[in-house]
Amino acid sequence: MDNRRRVTRKVLRQRQLGALAVIAFIVLLFVVLLAKCTKGSSGDSGSSKAEATATTTTTIAATTAPPETTTVETTTAAANPKASNVKLSKRELFLDVGETDVPIIQSYPDQNTGEADEVWKSMDPTIATVNSSGYITGVSKGQTFIVLSFKNYPDIEIEIKVNVGDVGTPAIATTTPLTPGGTETTTTAAPDAGAAAIPNREATA
Repeated sequence: MDNRRRVTRKVLRQRQLGALAVIAFIVLLFVVLLAKCTKGSSGDSGSSKAEATATTTTTIAATTAPPETTTVETTTAAANPKASNVKLSKRELFLDVGETDVPIIQSYPDQNTGEADEVWKSMDPTIATVNSSGYITGVSKGQTFIVLSFKNYPDIEIEIKVNVGDVGTPAIATTTPLTPGGTETTTTAAPDAGAAAIPNREATA
């Protein structure tokens, strides 16, 4: 009877130990699985953060990149120093419609340049025209430029400003000399525009 009780207690104790071992194993397994799940979540979160950081860095780099600068080289032709040698009797004309005048060339770029080398051009022939000898004629009311250049110096361009309109001809003032006991008198008369003669270049020069 005592042996049976001993055996029964021994078996019961073994069963209890076995049950405890199983419970401990289950608990350990649960802890391991929980640790793996936690680690996996941390890894995914870290990867997402890394991707977000990389994206942010790329965006900032693209935003702060310095703009491209395009350099365009321009070459400006130097003015011909001989242009300063050209002297004209007038650089601006006031003409009525149909009136003609001519600026006299007092000096050329050099000694090898003469009247045959002159090239005259009107910037607007509807306002004023010019012939090959430099005679400028008013065509219609307005303002334009006549350009003088030379065959051997095409880079020299001298501009003459031309004003065409109701500008009239400046009045000519005459003064009577003072006589004893008299007074000095001045009379002003405007010349007849219709009788105005075309200037002669050779006579003027």
